[in-house]
Amino acid sequence: MALNLTGQPLVDRSDFAYLQAQGVFGQWQEMAVQMNRDGYCLLHLHNQEHLQAVESVVSDMVSEFADPLKQWEAGAIGSPRLQDGWKDYQSIRKLALSPVVLDLLESLYGRKPFAFQTLNFAVGSEQHYHSDAVHFSSYPMGFMCGVWFALQTIELNSGPLHYFPGSHRLPYLSARDLDLSPEQVKAEQHPQVLFEPHWEEAVVTHGLRRETFLAQAGDVFVWHANLLHGGDVVNDRTLRRWSQVVHYFFDDCLYTTPMQNFRFDQGGAFVRNPLDIATGTERYGPAAWQELGLVGRQA
Repeated sequence: MALNLTGQPLVDRSDFAYLQAQGVFGQWQEMAVQMNRDGYCLLHLHNQEHLQAVESVVSDMVSEFADPLKQWEAGAIGSPRLQDGWKDYQSIRKLALSPVVLDLLESLYGRKPFAFQTLNFAVGSEQHYHSDAVHFSSYPMGFMCGVWFALQTIELNSGPLHYFPGSHRLPYLSARDLDLSPEQVKAEQHPQVLFEPHWEEAVVTHGLRRETFLAQAGDVFVWHANLLHGGDVVNDRTLRRWSQVVHYFFDDCLYTTPMQNFRFDQGGAFVRNPLDIATGTERYGPAAWQELGLVGRQA
């Protein structure tokens, strides 16, 4: 889009009010305002086609999660999840490539999105609040987002999603910013915990309020790459919280893993070549990757 001259997502631009006044966001103007202000927006897709797509995912997942859920209810394992189930289940792939969601994202960001990862859950994740931007980021910054599809109506005791409006305006973080070494990150089974004290401090320092999302089946929650979000504690393990998370990058960027981005003398940035769910192939082919001078840097 020609208007995207700054190399920033449209919803992050300093002249956002001007873009809004010019009608750049079309039918998605209300969503754009919420994304700019709060770092998320909510889409209610309760039409029959979308609800059928949602039901198809749940139908496929019931057998997939049967054994893990027995262990979960017994307290033998943590919250089970299925990563990149789109490779085996057409229903997951179809939902990730929802045309209305792709249209919304292109309008908000000013570049074409592509889905690169899916996560499916049967129960609440109970995950500490975090920013996805330490896991996935881009050059230019900001061209990544997460989309949470509610596959059922969510109950309070099932461990619903929570988030901190406005937290997307906090500085982006990488291992380099926290002066973490490759050895420290490698030694930690879940390196995200190294960032959690920083986020906890930021929440207090900036007076960020925590909100809980009790979704209806068919709701779609879109969050900014840097929005702090997580999963509440599950108080009733017999309850389900069927959901699908899809992560999207956008065209014409380099894609990186900030949790693995270190000082130059420690290896520098870790650039990744994500899969494009629509094609099932890596975003950059071998020739394009070599042309970018990134041989040997591929994730």
